[in-house]
Amino acid sequence: MPKANRRLAGLKYIVAAALAGCSTLVAGAAAQEPAQFYANRTISILMGTSPGGSYDIYGRVIANHLARQIPGKPTIIIEHMPGAGGAAAGNFIYGAGPQDGTKVLLSHALPLMEKLEDPKAIRYESKKLQWLGAYDEIAQVMAIWSGTGAASIEDLKAKDLIFGSMATNHLSYQWAMVAKQALGAKFKVISGYTTGGALNLAMERGEIAGWSVAWESIAVGKEDWIATKKVAVPLVFTLERMKQLPDVPTLLELAQGPEREVVEFLANGTPIARAMALGPNVPADRVAAMRKAFATMMTDPEFLDEAAKRRLGIRFRTAEQTHALVAKIVDASPALVERVKHAVSPTR
Repeated sequence: MPKANRRLAGLKYIVAAALAGCSTLVAGAAAQEPAQFYANRTISILMGTSPGGSYDIYGRVIANHLARQIPGKPTIIIEHMPGAGGAAAGNFIYGAGPQDGTKVLLSHALPLMEKLEDPKAIRYESKKLQWLGAYDEIAQVMAIWSGTGAASIEDLKAKDLIFGSMATNHLSYQWAMVAKQALGAKFKVISGYTTGGALNLAMERGEIAGWSVAWESIAVGKEDWIATKKVAVPLVFTLERMKQLPDVPTLLELAQGPEREVVEFLANGTPIARAMALGPNVPADRVAAMRKAFATMMTDPEFLDEAAKRRLGIRFRTAEQTHALVAKIVDASPALVERVKHAVSPTR
């Protein structure tokens, strides 16, 4: 055999052996019990935001407590993948991300984005993600600065107020627009603020009357605003009334007729924005182990104590309950989805 052919044959043998070795390693990893697999490994909690903010706070508290509930007690770290309102992280966990259970998504409202955003930007299917459950629901509230002279729902209807928001595909914009239509309110909504901190500063400076803020963004680090009544909260955007604000109605309570269906569609997405999921091809035994670990953590006194100290709301929903809420959104009729699209962005 000529020397060149011998080299080629040798190279083919090396490649084949390497591929066979990889296949053996993959098969071996897939065959491991969850405790064996997770022992001495590092798991990433992946979130679609930059450091700081409510997602980061929740993620770090969860990382402190989830590891000891997982068989094998792996190390847990935080990983940030900001982009497209959380869709970039959703796309990654669904497709290119490892499907071995070492990446866990701290989810944004992925089903809502799947139905309402440009499909070219969405490469995941929410129903095929393997949800562990929800640790709370994203509690957006209508916050109004005290210097505006407005504090009630009637003020929202009667006064010429200006509210701020982030991008038009952000819940801070969408909830304000839906509330405006559902209540017949007069206020205007301007978008383009980059962070919650920028919106809070704009509210303090009097540039805006308020905004639809995540409760944790003012309850954690801005406690004095609540205690000294620097902000009024006349309305919340959750499925049920918040235990922290039991006298404040939800928009779902106030919405009437066809508007109620639109509000309920958006409200069904609030727990998914505080949920965790694995990729669609993670082995079933690891999914089961992670779901059990997540559920155990949610009743763990140490976890609940730290959450309470950090003023974080906890409202546990099981994997089954979370999947059911996802289905309500993803399986909604095209006619309802079009109505919601118009409600959250009337200029479409």
